[in-house]
Amino acid sequence: MRAAPKAHHLTRERIYQVGLVLCVCGFAMALWAHTISLVMPWEQRPLRVWMLDVGQGDSLLIEMPTGERVLIDGGRDKSVLSKIGTILPPWDRRIDVIIPTHPDADHITGLIELTERYEVGLMIETGAMAHTPQGEAFSQIVIPRKKVSAGDVLVYGDVTLEVLWPEQTKQGEYPQDRNGASLVFLLTYGQTTMLLTGDAEESAEHAFSELSGDVDVLHVGHHGSLTSTTWKLLNLTRPEFALISVGENNTYGHPHPVVVSRLILSGSKIFRTDLDGDILLTSYGGEPTVAPHPLLF
Repeated sequence: MRAAPKAHHLTRERIYQVGLVLCVCGFAMALWAHTISLVMPWEQRPLRVWMLDVGQGDSLLIEMPTGERVLIDGGRDKSVLSKIGTILPPWDRRIDVIIPTHPDADHITGLIELTERYEVGLMIETGAMAHTPQGEAFSQIVIPRKKVSAGDVLVYGDVTLEVLWPEQTKQGEYPQDRNGASLVFLLTYGQTTMLLTGDAEESAEHAFSELSGDVDVLHVGHHGSLTSTTWKLLNLTRPEFALISVGENNTYGHPHPVVVSRLILSGSKIFRTDLDGDILLTSYGGEPTVAPHPLLF
């Protein structure tokens, strides 16, 4: 008489082994999917602009359809490192361009350590400096630098970053009004337009607002301070989306209620990093989409 088959019981060790295999397989599949996205022909890649939630500061990572990465500002601490570490795979340490809009601590501090952790190809700047510990440390960064001013255009395939402001700044100049010397860019990709304003305030807005025309997306100046985002700017740009980089419960009262009211009355849909976390603009050259896209870290 044939013996009954033995019952197979999963031991604790066997369960651990199976779980480990599943975890490895899951990681391999995720890695494969990410690798496929990296080698995808650039014509199929979107333009992606991340407004990173770095607290009371500013940082924007632009991923071009052609593969270049441009980081505008780096926040006031090391938060930008964990954010970029979530977006990029751990073995990829390439940032093609960093752009400090101006040398305030809440825009450049994160860039100092980033240049030690990542391979940065070029810094694009106005040449303005600051007599602060962060400003002095930033001036010592040893990477190739390129000075730009109004009228210069950066080109990445079909994406352009046109410098609208400031006018010529002398290399090594210590401007009293650092906000007024902020770099301002008009990003254009097909039908997608985005105005990136740094901490530019009212006097600068009057100079560059007529140059931009209608835009899809406005990076709201100076974290929503009352000194920026004038009615003149909003009437000339008529943004569909308004993005505000601001820290939760910050002591500055940003964004100012008057600025929020102006944006609402102008018809802009508002996204805020203190309420929405990280924000992602995606465009294939047509009308862009903008949505919260919180990262893991």
